[in-house]
Amino acid sequence: MAPLREKTPKRRNITTAVAAWRLHKPDLKIDFNERCAYCDSYDGFRHTWFEVDHFIPKDFFTKKKTTLTVTQYDNLVYSCKFCNNNKLNQWPSQSLSRFNNGQVGFVDPCDDAYDTHFYRDADGAIMWATELGKWMHTTAFKFDERERGIRMLWNLQRLKSIIETLEPVVEQLTKDGQEYSDSHAKLLEYTRAYFKYHDELINYYNSL
Repeated sequence: MAPLREKTPKRRNITTAVAAWRLHKPDLKIDFNERCAYCDSYDGFRHTWFEVDHFIPKDFFTKKKTTLTVTQYDNLVYSCKFCNNNKLNQWPSQSLSRFNNGQVGFVDPCDDAYDTHFYRDADGAIMWATELGKWMHTTAFKFDERERGIRMLWNLQRLKSIIETLEPVVEQLTKDGQEYSDSHAKLLEYTRAYFKYHDELINYYNSL
């Protein structure tokens, strides 16, 4: 069992006025560690578009005529297309201050509590740990319907991290030594596996 995310994203206090919420996307990409806030998929594998989501849906709060605006940074989320499209305008709490009732609703992905509702199994699939997590998992984001892709993304990210860690180590070794030969062979093995996973991932998402 592993945590859903290695790091909880944190929004900066950005109050700069922008003409459209999409103009906040570069800052959100940084604050959300280049990952989907909801499923933690990495924005670097070309498997989908990444978008700007309104955590409290804009269709809900604009009808309420509140002071919350569509460009307000602390209500924006960096999200993959799949999570954003599945979430859409769902907002069961119908409240601007209470996001869930413990059974149904949402948790702000910048809240450390978000990760307590999920975990990953040994293959990287996202599992739910609470009743609220079950609702978000199955009804809101449909992680169960995307399990194969989510597993591939997780394993591809693990390979990427291993390669990035191993490359500088190999570069420092003496090229005619046995340790270099063994480490270089390992690096090639991981690199081949990475590109094989990457091609499989792209083919999978292109088939959806």
